[in-house]
Amino acid sequence: EKPLVQLRDDLAALGLARNAQMSETEDHVAYVFEVMRFLIAGDDVAVCNLTRQAAFFSQHIQPWVSRLFQTLQDHPQARFYARLAALAQSFISVETQGFDLLDGGA
Repeated sequence: EKPLVQLRDDLAALGLARNAQMSETEDHVAYVFEVMRFLIAGDDVAVCNLTRQAAFFSQHIQPWVSRLFQTLQDHPQARFYARLAALAQSFISVETQGFDLLDGGA
């Protein structure tokens, strides 16, 4: 699928690759959040900077993660994960606003 191919290309450009022992693909929510953690906390400012964070977030997280969180919140048997999704959705909302400010409100 094209989004996964683009994600893999972007990860390769960052010098990252999936561990072969991992059962999840790179588009798993935990994986993309781990990449964001790397982009935020990494030491190499040529790679780990706000510009890369914003680009990765807008390309690989923002388009779909709110739907995931809403689905979890709406599921009648996902009590724990529904609450976790509500918290995560609030966090994503703040991150989205922050990146919008970075782009000058565009």
